[in-house]
Amino acid sequence: MLKKNTLFFDEDNKKMFSTKVLVGKKIKVVQYKNFFKNKNLIKILEDKPLNDAVEVFMSSGLNISEASVKSFVHRNTLIYRIEKIYKTIGLNLKKFEDCIIYTNMKEIYNMVVKNYDV
Repeated sequence: MLKKNTLFFDEDNKKMFSTKVLVGKKIKVVQYKNFFKNKNLIKILEDKPLNDAVEVFMSSGLNISEASVKSFVHRNTLIYRIEKIYKTIGLNLKKFEDCIIYTNMKEIYNMVVKNYDV
């Protein structure tokens, strides 16, 4: 069960990172910078082993068995990492739509927080 205090419990937060909102639009840098002040979210986005595993999982067509073989990570470890994202921020990476949101969010984080100073 998803906790009400997770970032993506609120559907409006998901909409911020939907492709429909982002493609061909100017991003609202200040709005995204405020969003990325959440410490739990930053821990997820900065966790390299977790993000590497997620990237392989997504490139494996959301197939846990295939991703665990490709990434040399035990299947249970991969499941734990995917569940950690769900419990921490509320995105279920077993759903394609949430994978898109997660990918968009990571890219915006890299653009807004890491590369720009507003």
